[in-house]
Amino acid sequence: MTAFPPIERDDWLGAPEGLRLAEGGSVTTPEGYAAAGVASGAKTDRDARDIGILMSTRPNVAALVDTVNALPSVPVKLNRTRDRRAFRAVLVNASKANAATGAAGREDALAMLARAAENLDVPVEQIAACSTGTIGERIDLDLALPGIDAAAAGLAQDGGPAFAEAICTTDRAPKTGAFTLDLPGGAVRIGIAAKGAGMIRPTMATMLAFVTTDAALVVEDLQAAAADAAAASFNRISVDGQMSPSDTLLVLANGQGDPLEGEDLAAFRDALAAVCRWAAIQMVKDGEGAEHAVRVRVEAARDADEAERVARAVGDSPLVKTALFGRDPNWGRISQAVGAALARTPGVPADLAVAIDGAGLSDPAAGAAMEKAEYDITVRLGRGVAAYDLWACDLGQAYVSLNAEYHT
Repeated sequence: MTAFPPIERDDWLGAPEGLRLAEGGSVTTPEGYAAAGVASGAKTDRDARDIGILMSTRPNVAALVDTVNALPSVPVKLNRTRDRRAFRAVLVNASKANAATGAAGREDALAMLARAAENLDVPVEQIAACSTGTIGERIDLDLALPGIDAAAAGLAQDGGPAFAEAICTTDRAPKTGAFTLDLPGGAVRIGIAAKGAGMIRPTMATMLAFVTTDAALVVEDLQAAAADAAAASFNRISVDGQMSPSDTLLVLANGQGDPLEGEDLAAFRDALAAVCRWAAIQMVKDGEGAEHAVRVRVEAARDADEAERVARAVGDSPLVKTALFGRDPNWGRISQAVGAALARTPGVPADLAVAIDGAGLSDPAAGAAMEKAEYDITVRLGRGVAAYDLWACDLGQAYVSLNAEYHT
């Protein structure tokens, strides 16, 4: 798998002052983490990595945010029975989602966690489980258990890239990197590994994201920061408008000094949100068959709820998405999505305006902007001051082909 092109639009990230991308970094760049990714033979390409383990090598606190799907996967349900503050490691398999597998799927997950706990010498309750892949099919333990043995044996400080590759399914590239945040008391590092390319819609998506930091944090502050980061990033993307039963964001913090507070804590929260937004936008750019990533920015709405509702209607619309694929600045498709979102609200926007990278849709510059890999669609409702940003992508023949043949 090759590296994914960098995000060109710096204004999309909202990165705080002092946050810098660490060249060649990964989820194990922060101090005190080890990871591995191995091939157990469970994917169609039997040499592709499909089992990953990530763990903190020193005491840590943890925070977890997961799907709101009413039929969550077995790993999501298991994680909810644990103390999410105490997770020290995560075990990931990427071939079968272990969703809609009933009691047998639960026993499979427990067997995998037990094997990981034995290898890692960590209490089983401190290992989070994550699965991604085909729904409704059981994991092959004859492949998975030896794979867990191999991953545990291969844990290394430089294993972040292999872990990031192992958690992928239809992704064209892993989403992994690291950032340094300069604080008055010294620099802290934040690493991330994430996956997701299809079945992507807030809140959250068929996505997994694992964040590490060597910052010292009180667990309650970490959970609040993780929840806010998810709301500002992964819950603001849409590839195909479909919600998954498996999505999980896990954040580990193992700093050993005095916990961050005051302005330093606020800076860390902003940095965590920016790092998660960086990974979320990578997911949009890597949407199945996607060629364009767009920020749908709704402005001048009556309130935040209206702004979000309109942004989601535009970003989720198959008609809008196919117009993006065709580089067609189609006013009608965007206006119908806006109108549908406002169908049950009083009044009609008197001054509705739509622009693509600042150009009106009748301006030839709008069509030219749609040739770019990244651009903005701005919708001004002209009846308030509320705003909302959502990132989405186009939808073309490659998406249909991939999903028509996904199971077969």
